[in-house]
Formats: sequence, structure tokens, C-alpha cells
Amino acid sequence: MKGMFNPVKVLSLIAAILIQCGTMHCQTNTKDFPVLKGPYLGQKLPGLTPEIFAPGIVSIPDAKYTTITFSGTGNEFYFYRWDGSNAKIFCCKVVDENWTQPEEVSFTAGYKPMEPLITVDNNRIYFIWDKPLPPGEIETIFKIWFTDRTAKGWSEPKYAGPGMFVCTDRKGNLYVTDMSTVMQDGKTYLSKVITSEGRFVNFDRQVINPYYGVQAHPCIAPDGSFMIFDIDSGQHLLVSFRKSDGTWGNAIDLVNIGFDTMAGGASITPDGKYLFFNCKGKLWWVDIKVIEELQPKI
Repeated sequence: MKGMFNPVKVLSLIAAILIQCGTMHCQTNTKDFPVLKGPYLGQKLPGLTPEIFAPGIVSIPDAKYTTITFSGTGNEFYFYRWDGSNAKIFCCKVVDENWTQPEEVSFTAGYKPMEPLITVDNNRIYFIWDKPLPPGEIETIFKIWFTDRTAKGWSEPKYAGPGMFVCTDRKGNLYVTDMSTVMQDGKTYLSKVITSEGRFVNFDRQVINPYYGVQAHPCIAPDGSFMIFDIDSGQHLLVSFRKSDGTWGNAIDLVNIGFDTMAGGASITPDGKYLFFNCKGKLWWVDIKVIEELQPKI
């Protein structure tokens, strides 16, 4: 019945998010780690056909990925892996002009983290974390926390609010999978989130049609001109372009231009040049022109 809470759909969404993450695999031995120089871990840039990102370095056998995030400077790269019981966020960074080997971050120790997002000023990371909430907070399915960069490293994480998968544009506007009412109506939404000192204080739901009951993993273009998202428990990508009046145009199904129905969890590099997404346990990237060419002609 329309509007009725659907526990099956909610559980399938949760299960799919966990399944997407996959089995852990040991990192390449430090002494065997290659010298990587240049943008995007020194990888050969993709064209209009998607390619697996950093095979043997980030994309390794038996490991599955959902989301990645580059810093605004392009000198830090975060991603996470899941082995069915443990999740970890890893970081690579440029040191002495070379990219370091992926190393687990320390600020999430003791609890399972997922879906990191570093803000455009490089000073804050949002992420899902299953640490129990502080007294007085209302427990929810997914909890977003944040840590701030300090002179001594990353701060002790603080709770931001309910939700899943944070993304940002160049102006610092944050968008999130809004799950604030999921336990009442079984639905998720794409929302611009209003924050105060890092905390979520309000959700401004974005109206993008057609609405499938579950919209998740918002991926806002750096200039805010379009948003990519998925509709099938972390799979099946669509894109909507922002119209001149600020509203969103009807969603365009990316399956129609050759994307696999299992592609999901999209993110865009801060320079707006490349689209990342996961599909069938692999991390892929492609030139953003494949999306820009879908812009409706006025």
C-alpha cells in the first residue's frame, strides 16, 4: 500500500550496502609497492569507456569497493573495504612527490566505518560509523560522524546525524542519503543537508522525478549542475540536470547509454573531470564527458 513502511525494502537496502563491500585482501608488500607519481595515483587516464582504477594497487583480487574520495588538492585519496565482519577506511597520500601505499586510518579504530568524504577545504572527513551514539542521541540505521584536521592529525570523531553517503560541491554544500524517516515510511531521499558546526540540523529534500521509493548515494557535480544517484539498493545509476530555475530535470537512466544495471555508488573528482563508480565488486572510472553529453539542449 502506498506510504506504508516496507521493512523488506529497508532490509534489502542495508544488505546490499554491506554486500557491495566484499572480502578484505592483504595489501601489496611494502617493498614491492610501485613508485606512483602524478594525479590520481599516477594512473593512465580513462576515456569514454570505463576502466578499472589502479589494478593491483587499489583494485585488488577478492576486494570490493563502493565509494572513494579525493581531497580538493588531489594529494589525498580515501576508500574503504569490507570483509563481511570488518570494515576499514584506507588512505593514500602524496609524500615527497610519490603516492604512499594504502594505510588504514586511525580515527575509526574499534568500530566499522564506511563511505568517507573529505570536504573541499580538506579539513573535515564525514563517514558512516557503527560506534554507539552518545547519551541522549536517537539510534538510527546508519550514523554519520566527522573528524576535523588538527595540527596533530585527525580529531576524535563527533556525531553528525542520521544518513548515508555524503557528497559535496565546490561551494561546500553537502548532500546526503536522507534516512531520517526510513523507519516510518521505508523510503530514502536525496537531500541537501544544513549543518551547524558539523552537525546535521535540517534536510532539504531534492525533488527528482521519477521517484522510485528509494533514492540513494547522491553524487553532486562540483559545479552543482547535475546529480548522479542510484535507485536499486546501491545499484542502477541515473542522472538529473539542474534547470535554470534551480529545480531538477527528469532523471535520465544511465543504463540507456551502456552503464551496467549493477553500477552504483558514484563519485566525481573535485576537478570535475572523472566519474568513479563500483560495479560487480570492482572500482571503475571514466571521463565525465559521458555524463555531460546527456545535458538537455535548450
